Amino acid sequence: MATNHLRSVPGRKAKPNPAGVAAPEVFNGEDLKAGLAQAGIILDQVPCAAALWSRDRRFCVFNDAFRQLLGFCEHDLGQATSMWMDRIHPQDRERVATAWNKLQNGGPKISCGYRFLPKHRTQEIQLRELSFSYCLREKETPAIWSFYTEDLNVDGSADKEAGAIRKIRDLLIGLTHEIGNHLQAIRGELDLLTLSGALPQQSSKSVAFGVQQIHKLTREITEYLSPPPLQLRAEDLAVVLAEVIRISERELAEHGIRMTVVVKEPLPRLQLDGQFRSALKRVIEFSCALLPEGGELKIEAGLHWMEGDRYVELSLINASPTYLNVPSNDVFRPFLKVNDCRVGLSMAVARQILRRHFGKIAFRQEHRDRGVFSILIKVPSDNGFLQETS
Repeated sequence: MATNHLRSVPGRKAKPNPAGVAAPEVFNGEDLKAGLAQAGIILDQVPCAAALWSRDRRFCVFNDAFRQLLGFCEHDLGQATSMWMDRIHPQDRERVATAWNKLQNGGPKISCGYRFLPKHRTQEIQLRELSFSYCLREKETPAIWSFYTEDLNVDGSADKEAGAIRKIRDLLIGLTHEIGNHLQAIRGELDLLTLSGALPQQSSKSVAFGVQQIHKLTREITEYLSPPPLQLRAEDLAVVLAEVIRISERELAEHGIRMTVVVKEPLPRLQLDGQFRSALKRVIEFSCALLPEGGELKIEAGLHWMEGDRYVELSLINASPTYLNVPSNDVFRPFLKVNDCRVGLSMAVARQILRRHFGKIAFRQEHRDRGVFSILIKVPSDNGFLQETS
């Protein structure tokens, strides 16, 4: 993984702001360095050119995709204070400066396209920028996230790219917020250590839990944005299901959830791998959030025909002793909170794995106390060596 670089642009003077608008607070390098604990660790996972700017543009952190698209290297932005603006087409500079002034004066976000000459090219490109203001830490001056894409043609594709970037923006906001919450909790326990000179056992557990959750989030964002390659092999789904259940059953039992499995008929061997196991485990363990007062999880496996194609269907039926409190349309939304339980990226990763490689997943609430996940895995029409299990 590449290393993010922090650059200071010496001697930059803030531009005057419109009358009646307070001048932006200077965001110094130490602030930005501290913020990297929350934000910089994920820059290189973003699958497009991305940069984290101080609000006054005196400091910048960017990823490899930014470097490849725009040609900047480690020291460029510190050598010439006007390098960025100089490479914008003269007819576009005023519009870009106006947009940035909106951010500096408290605006939430900007989206603009302009002609830009990358350092390593001889011709301009049409650059599209989406930037938004976000506080790295509470009560600190906002930094600015910026995402850049090249418009290869000026038609409707730009809107599609902007939509994808907005999705990444929302993902980063949620991730930064989650990590910030855990860091704040850890800081509270360390403040207690500073005052008392000792860290109680419960505080030690809280610190360890916070570190584990941050590690889990960074692992999930990597899996979400840069999934590992598939390592498929023909496997018996019933055996795979038993393995995943064996791993998850203890946690389910601790939450008072009874689990039963019904395999309705012999199933064909399928091309599966560790990613499928991971996705299935996430869906099963989501029952702990769905059923905070315990209940029953019934897993049914059987064949399903749809539009002439054969599928293996897994139905995960969650039955609550009271009622399910879950937004049916949002169960796969990143950083969803269900019954005071934060699920992070777990279900978003599960859906992405299943959709990308294996089939389909959907959720429906059949009754007020019953919700069902349906996973469909397509059986190849040319089954070859994928023989029916006995």
